[in-house]
Amino acid sequence: MVQRQHSASTQIPSVRQDNSRPFLTQKVVLSSLHAQQVFDRGYEMCANALFSLSVVLRFIGSEAQAQEVDAVVDASIDQSLEDLRQESRRLREVAESNGIESAMGYTSARTVEVKITSPRAIRYLAIIREFDGMLAQMDALWLSSVVTDAQYARGVYEWKRRILRLAGQIRQIASRAVLAARRKEAGDMGGADADAPVVENGDVAARAANDNREPSERD
Repeated sequence: MVQRQHSASTQIPSVRQDNSRPFLTQKVVLSSLHAQQVFDRGYEMCANALFSLSVVLRFIGSEAQAQEVDAVVDASIDQSLEDLRQESRRLREVAESNGIESAMGYTSARTVEVKITSPRAIRYLAIIREFDGMLAQMDALWLSSVVTDAQYARGVYEWKRRILRLAGQIRQIASRAVLAARRKEAGDMGGADADAPVVENGDVAARAANDNREPSERD
């Protein structure tokens, strides 16, 4: 069996690696190849980052600072999930108006055992599951010739890119949090750079909000 190798760049270190950490295990069925690929490429990276955010930020300057970064991450996750749900509803309405039933079958649906290590990790998993459900609607429309090959390929590509980009944005925020935590630890000993901000002037928040909008709506 071929095992995936994980790049060290996707591992966001927490303040303490040797502590015993709680986790939940959840079995999830992912039907479509595209949702399986998003899970393989994005979930572990995002879950590691989200764990670091939940833990590391509480070691930084102030609770207000931690809550500011929490709000950035929550807004990005919530917006992506809501947009996916809206798209699923839209596709369902198109299918119903064309008399199409979306009882889809898949040749290689896969059950994955997911380790939930933070409250936000289960929300990123919800995005992947919603994406999988949306693809069932899109697949039904494509197989019924309502959606063209080009429309199908573009729709799948754009949503995969957006969901994986969200994981990358969260990882970027987590990286800043880890660096700030290290500066704080050094500052406690040397008195320098103890209160460096994690999100400087809202730049990460602004980029995340802009990147998660439709191309025609961006600045």
